[in-house]
Amino acid sequence: MKYFLLFMLMITFKVSLCHLAHYLKCSHSRYFLNFFNHNERFLLQFEKNNEQLTIENLMNYGKALQTHGKVIMIFLEDLIYNNSKKFPYTLITVNMYLNNISGSLNMIAKIDDDEKNDAQKLLEGYKIIHFAVKEQLTSYINGYCFNIPFYDYKVSCNPPISENEYQITDLIKINNDLKDKILTKIKFVVERNSYERFHPKLFLFYDIMTLQNSQRIELNLLRFTPINVKCTNSTRLTIQDIFEYMKYDFNSKDVLPYIKMVIGATFRPIAILIRNFLTLIQVASSKNSDDVKFWLKSNFIEIGQKIMNYVKEFISLSMYNNNYLPNDILNKFNNALNNYIENKYLSIHNIMYNNILIKILSNFFIKSKLYFTKNIILSNKNITENNADEIKNQLDNIIKKVEIYMIDLKKWNEYFNFIVSNLNIHYFNVSRYNKFIGFKVIDRICNTESHSEIYNISTNDKNNIEIGYYKDVQNVEDDAIQVNLKDLKDYNDESDINTKESFEYKSNYEPLYMIDYWPYKE
Repeated sequence: MKYFLLFMLMITFKVSLCHLAHYLKCSHSRYFLNFFNHNERFLLQFEKNNEQLTIENLMNYGKALQTHGKVIMIFLEDLIYNNSKKFPYTLITVNMYLNNISGSLNMIAKIDDDEKNDAQKLLEGYKIIHFAVKEQLTSYINGYCFNIPFYDYKVSCNPPISENEYQITDLIKINNDLKDKILTKIKFVVERNSYERFHPKLFLFYDIMTLQNSQRIELNLLRFTPINVKCTNSTRLTIQDIFEYMKYDFNSKDVLPYIKMVIGATFRPIAILIRNFLTLIQVASSKNSDDVKFWLKSNFIEIGQKIMNYVKEFISLSMYNNNYLPNDILNKFNNALNNYIENKYLSIHNIMYNNILIKILSNFFIKSKLYFTKNIILSNKNITENNADEIKNQLDNIIKKVEIYMIDLKKWNEYFNFIVSNLNIHYFNVSRYNKFIGFKVIDRICNTESHSEIYNISTNDKNNIEIGYYKDVQNVEDDAIQVNLKDLKDYNDESDINTKESFEYKSNYEPLYMIDYWPYKE
């Protein structure tokens, strides 16, 4: 009886926390909807009074909005601190906009008519983002908060403004007063003073994507991970390309798949080593390869053990704590290595087992929208006295690069762990996010100067681990690996694939960076 009462108490407490998180999400969303409605009065005033429509006034309008950049980060921390288990899409959208990494809210609408002045384009840019944010907030509140009681003193954001107060300098003062009032009401959250951890830079992996030391870029193998998308000139987009787009993407529906894609990519260098090694020992066990393979066997076993250690090190990190994949890979790779150690030749059964492991890896990256093929050039080669040293040395070079990569990855373990645990990320299936980086956006990214620069750097030998005999087979087309996702159930994530997630809001208006708007350049 005592244990039953304790169990019921724990359940009641958990349910109460869930209700609290829902209430907070609705309250915070309501506050920001009111905030944007309040600011809209000034935004529309620019259209009524051309004398006020100046670049300077519009920039001050952006500064007035930014008075609440701290507020949204504190709201997010408050929500996650109180055990929110769902990704807070609408609040993430507000955060991505108010605290975007350019430090400015000035966006110019993409208007074909070049005769329009910059102030008009800047106004249209503000309106594009403004109404998109409002629609998301309204949609969420109407769909999920209809039975949630609101207290006006917590969500009110509609101060009376007389006609002669429609001056942009007044708006900055008014918004600062609103900020001070709301922060006073949640003083206990402010006093934790840890809200800056929820800056959009965190969700975008900004520090990883931009930090360089004197000799090389940290985690270059992660940054330049190719995704499963080709441009018309046959170059591939990389995670770095996606990051450059995400910097000015204020659609929160893109943030979660982006995070999942980056975290999924952290395992790819290890997966490439596993795939290459399994292919190597399969060729080395072929009767078509000459006796040099027996001289190299002790070296190959040593390489396999190094790879095993990398998998173990990876598992010890925090980002895949709640995911089935790494431990499953470790067990299967351990069996594959033992089969190679114990047998002079790999049997058909052994080879089939190894191919299943490679397929599991391949399926994982297909779902992560990352480029990874099952077949590499070595599959079509034999090991002879002429190429044995080169094949071994190339794999050794890849291992050295992965060793540096693992050292870097460990430095960022706490960073990744914070994102995974606080945003409740368990699965890395990106393919289900159908609208994430659509064809129109891909076309624009492919035609940017930065893509050409990124591609040239990513294919440099320093940043590439798919070289020489371990290069991907070139005739494997993208459409050849676009398999039915229902068939990819290797890692116990069926629930993630089949969940009918509504993304918390439905929006008909989702403006796109580079297509609908650009950052304003002074």
